[in-house]
Amino acid sequence: MRLIHSSDLQIGKVFIYFEPEVAALLQDARQAAVRSLGDLAMKHGASTVLLAGDIYDKQQLSLQTLAKPIEGMRQFSKVNWHLMPGNHDHMRENGLWDRLLRTNLPENVHLHTSPGAVKIMDDDGRPVFLLPAPLPHIANVDDLTAYMDKEVTPDGAIRIGMAHGSIQGFGSDGEASNYIEATRAVSARLAYLAMGDWHRQLQINDRLWYSGTPEPDMFKRPAGSSGTLCNGGTALFVDIAGANATPIVIPIEVGRYRWHQVMKTLTEDSQIDLLEADLRALDSDLSRVVLDLQVAGTLSLSGRKRFEERIVQGIGAAVCAIRWQDAGLVLEPTEADMDDIDRAGFVRVAADRLKVMADDHSEPERARLASLALRRL
Repeated sequence: MRLIHSSDLQIGKVFIYFEPEVAALLQDARQAAVRSLGDLAMKHGASTVLLAGDIYDKQQLSLQTLAKPIEGMRQFSKVNWHLMPGNHDHMRENGLWDRLLRTNLPENVHLHTSPGAVKIMDDDGRPVFLLPAPLPHIANVDDLTAYMDKEVTPDGAIRIGMAHGSIQGFGSDGEASNYIEATRAVSARLAYLAMGDWHRQLQINDRLWYSGTPEPDMFKRPAGSSGTLCNGGTALFVDIAGANATPIVIPIEVGRYRWHQVMKTLTEDSQIDLLEADLRALDSDLSRVVLDLQVAGTLSLSGRKRFEERIVQGIGAAVCAIRWQDAGLVLEPTEADMDDIDRAGFVRVAADRLKVMADDHSEPERARLASLALRRL
């Protein structure tokens, strides 16, 4: 039994902190993830794709947005797609899943909107059953996978679970929304439990994996890390030899874009060249990069001009999108900087006064505006 495990496509997601044309590219990539997963299934001889919840980002979506990924799945007629509601697209009366059920669904697309074992195929004479745990609400108090322990299937059947939730809390309080017992695969005699909800890929044990989102959608940094982090963009290829066999699970890259976060402190102008080199080394194709750049430190006026040309304009044009923060980058004009503005006269007097105000941090907003004015001058 070979399958592709994915989740959290969140089709219809709105990227409000990017320019509209960039947001459109990122939205298109989420739709294109369906084709990437289908190609992956065909390449590895997998007849099944499991999408463990949050296929859509929200309930209120146009019929075209709902139907587009389904039509993409239709193109892979030899692959059976199994979809389940998550917390973003939970099952509710007259919600998006009811709308989908009323459409012309292709025969290879299966919606699992209620719990219970469903026979999905025979693997060399051994029946394969899927045990989904779809979410009826955004947040559920009970462990929706608990029913799997007592769900009856024929002897020798391969049992595969599919769920959406957390084995532990996201935050520091330890509270988990839609809690799922980490030992469920063992207690329910599952060959594999395909999990969704966490956007990072994670192995909990041999039989329980989070696939992560196939297309990254946020910047994250691990504890104690420095430099850069590329988050998400993979799916899982799962090979199950039998009901009791330990599955072989292989992470495979599928994402179109790579989201990197870079934090850098500059203490001298010469470090701008090093920063540019580091950023250009993020990927062989920078058009795939979505960059969050946070810069602090000090630069001269000429260094700031160089920073604008090499980083903001140069790197900004090379990557797909850049979101950068420079509030911590302080200007320290040199005497040469001031002479470049003017050596005497009223322009130099204005520059000197602006420099005094920019250096006076007792009034932060005034200092910020003076610094901007000095740069313009």
